[in-house]
Amino acid sequence: MLFNKYLVKLLLEIKKKGWINRKTQTAYTSNIGYYIAISFLKKHNLIECNGVDNNNMKLWKLTPKGLEIAEKIIDIRRAVGVKNPEVIE
Repeated sequence: MLFNKYLVKLLLEIKKKGWINRKTQTAYTSNIGYYIAISFLKKHNLIECNGVDNNNMKLWKLTPKGLEIAEKIIDIRRAVGVKNPEVIE
């Protein structure tokens, strides 16, 4: 799997919110897509589990490496002139 706009959107969403779970994320509409993305991000040490919520859904937050990648993505988007580089629509 390569980085695509949905993975980037998910990374930036985690950076903005601080953490996400399956119900709070908006990047993926299908569960399977979300779980494949989470698996990819875990495999590359960009996110880590930060506990579970009341419904026993895992909460995911960025690792320092993931935070660095998210900040670089924002810097690149800002450099090419995107009006709101923290948000992908």
